[in-house]
Amino acid sequence: MDQNETLDTLEETLKEMDEASRLMPVIVEGLKDRIALRSLGVNGNVVVLNDGTSILATCEKIAKQWTAAIIFTDWDQKGGELAHALAENLGALGISYDTEYRANVSMIAKKDIKDVEGLPALIRRLRILTGNPRPIF
Repeated sequence: MDQNETLDTLEETLKEMDEASRLMPVIVEGLKDRIALRSLGVNGNVVVLNDGTSILATCEKIAKQWTAAIIFTDWDQKGGELAHALAENLGALGISYDTEYRANVSMIAKKDIKDVEGLPALIRRLRILTGNPRPIF
């Protein structure tokens, strides 16, 4: 995949995630991840996992408001472990979950960045390299 295709795919994925986040929450690890997604135009429901409560408590809070969620943790080892724990807990509570956004972005961005908070810088860099330095959303 060349840089133009990478940029287009990332931007399309984020646009789709923004639309989905209006119907279900996107679960991220920390506040910097939420800020990164906001800067990229994901303006719907974004739930921060590391808010001082347990994974189960966060999942229970989600279960009270929604029937589905998007798991969008980092693609490092810790992020993978958190994604697995979230999937287990959400599933046990009868909440469906989506991990496709995480899988797609990590597959594309893995060689450049390891976390959600690195996405804005990667997209800026790709825009410059492709000669399309338009502002982020």
